[in-house]
Amino acid sequence: MRLNPKDGAEMVWIPEGEFFMGSDLTDGEPDETPMRRVYLDGYWITKNLVTVAQFRRFCEATKFKYDWKKNKPKWDWWDDHPMINVSWEEARVYAQWAGGDLPTEAQWEKAARGTDGRKYPWGEEWDANRCANKLTCPMPIGSYLWGASPFGILDMAGNAAQWCRDWYGNEYYKSGNDRNPPGPAHGIQRVLRGSAWSGFNPSYFRCANRFLQNPTYRFPFLGFRCVIRSTPL
Repeated sequence: MRLNPKDGAEMVWIPEGEFFMGSDLTDGEPDETPMRRVYLDGYWITKNLVTVAQFRRFCEATKFKYDWKKNKPKWDWWDDHPMINVSWEEARVYAQWAGGDLPTEAQWEKAARGTDGRKYPWGEEWDANRCANKLTCPMPIGSYLWGASPFGILDMAGNAAQWCRDWYGNEYYKSGNDRNPPGPAHGIQRVLRGSAWSGFNPSYFRCANRFLQNPTYRFPFLGFRCVIRSTPL
């Protein structure tokens, strides 16, 4: 683990190699099929979601204009909570300032489930005590250490859903690359992964579950994390 010198985020190295991506029809949705082996080059990913404090420092350092008053959630802005109410473009501008980008959904999924194809970050069985769910607002980062993924990544289920770099394609798993898949070349909506503090359906918390959304939208349940580099520091 290392600290990103740009924003101080803890980063975890995900080594190169294959993992099981997607689901079969008995366990997932049609847009997650087929389950397949995907190879990824190694990469750094932030252990935690980007926080309010980190995004505020980014705005101050770059003079980035973000309307904190207009976008304030009903529970107010808390420094140690996930930064939410950001569009895809705002999240990506931050990630590029931090030295990297948003994760592809393949990078996100490998970091969430490891290499054994598990259903949830912690294993095969749903456990509501391992993630933020059925709540009225998000929790501080680091609140669910016992819900970590095999690589030690937190909040890959619950707390805040997360923007990914890819355009959404409902048939992409049937035709996409099996090596460093970048997602479709074009699209209308972007991929979301993970699940939110308000969620209650266990199926939505699965590592392979996919969502989609207009990239200009902001939501109080939607945040992001960063992939920093493709080579070890």
